[in-house]
Amino acid sequence: MDRKQTGQTVYQQIRRVSVLGILTAMILATGAGQWISLTQESAARDRTLTAAVQSMSDALALSAEEDWEQAAAYIEQTTRGISGIDLFAVYDVEGNPQVFYDAEADGAGGSIAPLDEALMESLITSGKPLFDDAQAPEGADHCAYIAVIEPGGEVRGYVMAGLYLRSIHQTVIRTLAVYILIGAAALGIGTLLSIQLARRIKSDLLGYEPDAFRDLFLRRMELLDALDEGMLAIDKEKHIIYINRAAAEMLSFDKAAVLGKPLAEVYPQSTIPWVMRTGRAEYNVGLESLKHVRILSDRMPVRRDGRIVGAVAIFRNRTEVANLAKELTGVQHIVEAMRAYTHEFMNKLHVILGLLQLGEAQQAEEYVLQLTQTRALSVGMISERIAEPSVAALLIGKGCRAAELGVRMTLDPESHLSADALYLPTSGLITILGNLIGNALEAFSNAPSGGLHQVDVTIRESDRGLILSVDDNGPGMSADLREHIFERGITTKGSGHGTGLFLVKSVVDAYNGEIRVESTPGVGSSFIVTFRRPDGEPDPAAAPDQE
Repeated sequence: MDRKQTGQTVYQQIRRVSVLGILTAMILATGAGQWISLTQESAARDRTLTAAVQSMSDALALSAEEDWEQAAAYIEQTTRGISGIDLFAVYDVEGNPQVFYDAEADGAGGSIAPLDEALMESLITSGKPLFDDAQAPEGADHCAYIAVIEPGGEVRGYVMAGLYLRSIHQTVIRTLAVYILIGAAALGIGTLLSIQLARRIKSDLLGYEPDAFRDLFLRRMELLDALDEGMLAIDKEKHIIYINRAAAEMLSFDKAAVLGKPLAEVYPQSTIPWVMRTGRAEYNVGLESLKHVRILSDRMPVRRDGRIVGAVAIFRNRTEVANLAKELTGVQHIVEAMRAYTHEFMNKLHVILGLLQLGEAQQAEEYVLQLTQTRALSVGMISERIAEPSVAALLIGKGCRAAELGVRMTLDPESHLSADALYLPTSGLITILGNLIGNALEAFSNAPSGGLHQVDVTIRESDRGLILSVDDNGPGMSADLREHIFERGITTKGSGHGTGLFLVKSVVDAYNGEIRVESTPGVGSSFIVTFRRPDGEPDPAAAPDQE
């Protein structure tokens, strides 16, 4: 079973879709998460800085005097107790820094610039914390300021609390790391689920990749559509799920229009659903199609996991089947031969009756003796050489038909055929000889009148094989026609013909024979059929009797 495919496998396709989906979701989630996280972090930082400077401002406003050492100790204690603050500074009333605490340096920091006068005025005017990153010390990213105002309304100084830029970066990196871990876990789970889904899909597709299964399905649909036998399938709801070209023609359906429709709606007299109820197949059921064509049908239920899920029917044209059976068994050739024999016999009786009515009794007696002697010699020679009765009858009948057509038909004196049918059955012999002789006789219908028209038949059987030969001196065939004569429908006799040589070739192939055609326009044609005994196989005629 060829399960290769030209594109990606189903696992690769599912994995690609899942990875793209997870990555897209992760990017969107990370962006949204980072935005939300930074927004929340920013609000939290602002609240922390505001609370810190407000607390320090209140503490300094209530102190009795400006004790910068005590303020520094308080700042250090406060900073250690509040996470998220990197810088703390206290300025005097002129905006000069008096205390500067750097959490990163674990204590006193370096020097910082005095406050801008505009900022100090804004702080005094507002009386509440303000954010001004432009005044932030070097390395700081976000700072809150507040004026220290005594209960009496006098400004004692200013307080600043700030954050370094790296604190914000750490928040971003921490959030991103969380989402990367979540994305990696999602990719791992998605990969495992992709493998499971791919296995399930391939199992449902009988081990094929989707595009390979599609190609196989289309090829099989084309093959089914090319069949001469009709095919129709229904599901368990009795809706038509498939119908091929031949079935549509036999049942007079529009193939595209009936798909998906209830069978009872488009073919009310159909009994196909019956096999779904009985669970038993039916064969060679005679039916009448919608255009009154007699057909034969085989119907069988379709099972899946032990349950009946539908039914399928195969249709064959009953007339065509009957004609084909006649051709294959040789019945038609025997009947035609006997009809010709009877017809010729009646002609001879008419001659005898006419002579007697004319009073030519002596001449009638001589005619009967001559006819009897000639017929006896002809029938006797065939009977002596052809031991198979059906083949002998065929040759006698074809000889009578040849005589009617003015054609001389002869059997090679060296011909021999036993009654045991050593190389192929009698029906095969009749099919081959009947069609070849019939074609030879009909070939003279296109030949000019006058001259001798002759058909020579040879049947030679030996322990080495069997040779059948039919030669005629008819008009012959062109090279182009000779290349296609064994194809079905190829004929020079008009419509309704073109199966004889096709059947001959079918029988020859079925029994491992060979057929050779020699034909020259204006000279004649020869068909030589050979069946050889396989090497190493004992001579059937010489095999000892087994008890």
